[in-house]
Amino acid sequence: MTMILLLSAYGVAFGLMNDKAKWLTDLAKRLPLFRDEDGDNIFARMLRCAYCTGFHAGWLVWCVAVLPDHVVAGTLEPSLVGGVAAFAFASSAFCYGVDTILQWFER
Repeated sequence: MTMILLLSAYGVAFGLMNDKAKWLTDLAKRLPLFRDEDGDNIFARMLRCAYCTGFHAGWLVWCVAVLPDHVVAGTLEPSLVGGVAAFAFASSAFCYGVDTILQWFER
């Protein structure tokens, strides 16, 4: 199950980084949040980084795939926060690693 979740997170990260949901990424890039000297906001910078996008894709996938099981069972214990954080970091490392390997193969 963990590998399926990691692959799902990579799919989300890949889709976002490559404008597969262009309406969403364009909207996020236009928000006036934390602009740098080049005029890019925090989302534009995040979408250029597989590690960063993988982190956010990871917690999103975890919340969609794992959290509902705990809500239905009525077991929202504090350890779930650690679980989502751990999965988000695992997802960021996985997405970065896969993206780096695939870029190597593309060359």
